[in-house]
Amino acid sequence: MERIALVTGSTSNVGKAIAETLSREGYHVIITSRHEEEAKEVAASLPRTGSFFRLDFAKAEEIKALFDFIGEKFGRLDVLVNNVAYTKNESILDCDLETWQLTIDTNLRSYYLCSRYAALLMKDNGGGSIVNITVASTRGNKNKFSYRTSKGGINFMTLSAALDLAPYNIRVNAIGISHTGTPVGYRDYHGRSYENKKVPLGRIGNPEEVADVVAFLVSDKATYIVGAIIPVDGGSNIASS
Repeated sequence: MERIALVTGSTSNVGKAIAETLSREGYHVIITSRHEEEAKEVAASLPRTGSFFRLDFAKAEEIKALFDFIGEKFGRLDVLVNNVAYTKNESILDCDLETWQLTIDTNLRSYYLCSRYAALLMKDNGGGSIVNITVASTRGNKNKFSYRTSKGGINFMTLSAALDLAPYNIRVNAIGISHTGTPVGYRDYHGRSYENKKVPLGRIGNPEEVADVVAFLVSDKATYIVGAIIPVDGGSNIASS
């Protein structure tokens, strides 16, 4: 039986690398984007041609439509990777309600809705695996107020959902990343240098390094891993500064 994987925010950087890796592992991967042509192009370019769906993850009704599509077309979902993200550099003093709502809806509410809808499909088909892409840092971050708040919520959502869903053989884990590939919201490096002295390994991460850990977590080699938040950050979080 063909295994089905949904990767949110999967047309560039980390999300695209995850989609490509899972496709290479034999999954039929569903690509998502706010831009239909972009999603269609990435789906067609995968090692195994995938499917695509256009939606805005800040809109709850469009997320529901995505899972209606998955249920009708495939009748199952084996893997969900929550990766979509929005960020705007702002302090608590600069964060207006519009920025707050868009960030929380995109980064936190979408993870909740996708996880819930995915779990409803998975529990009727013997289980599955959910991986949330979050931040490795356990510290605050200046001028990243709403983004960091949303990611903190994802971390605790991972732990709570893991306990709720383990009895259904649905394993929920997370991967915490730091500087990896292109910055969120950009298609190129936007001035980001590959070499980075603040990272103990001396460089930023490659998207494929995150994708490889996702592939491990959803595989039969990780069947006893539940509620883990694995840092894939080159040692950034344990560094003193």
